[in-house]
Amino acid sequence: MKLEQEIEHLCQMLIKMADLVENNLKDAVSIYYKFDENKLSQINDDIVDLHERLIEETCLDIMLRERPYAKDLRMVSGILKLVGDLERLGDHAEDLVEFATKLEKCDHHKILSLDKAVELAMDMVHNSILSFVNKDEELAKKVIKSDDIVDKLYVECIDDIIKEDEKHTCSSKFAIYTTLVVKYIERIADHAVNVGEWVIYMLSGFHKDKQIF
Repeated sequence: MKLEQEIEHLCQMLIKMADLVENNLKDAVSIYYKFDENKLSQINDDIVDLHERLIEETCLDIMLRERPYAKDLRMVSGILKLVGDLERLGDHAEDLVEFATKLEKCDHHKILSLDKAVELAMDMVHNSILSFVNKDEELAKKVIKSDDIVDKLYVECIDDIIKEDEKHTCSSKFAIYTTLVVKYIERIADHAVNVGEWVIYMLSGFHKDKQIF
């Protein structure tokens, strides 16, 4: 198999893992809003971890056997880095489910700022993956810029939850576990940013405005 074909196969492996991770996150968010035993059983982080190991092994095999250079080396080494952020996103799907499960019998109180943060963070994950699929540097940059909005919404969410708790319009249990959910939403956005930064590196050789090669 030619190097070009091996790298294309590697990219398809990553896309398959990314699709799995994104679906796990969607199900986890859905479970937070409305507990669903069926969706709960569909989330399996062990499969995500298996994808990560196979991709890492393939990257290292290509680098040792083919000794790629220039854009091929950027692509393989970038995927080797990017896959770690995808794995962490998979972990956060399980984290969300853990806290969502504790709220199974809790009345769900609507927090508008949280709804906005969730929607934006999930868009960031989707667009960061799409920027890799389409080799779209501008879309990756858009993902990175969106992080400032999520950070502001995170602060707003915490303030809103505290206000609702003080007014006793939601239970303390809901306030505590939803605060933890908010934190993981913010981390999900951070990892989407990291994915976008690695896509830019693969396409341009720049990582966080510093040229590596």
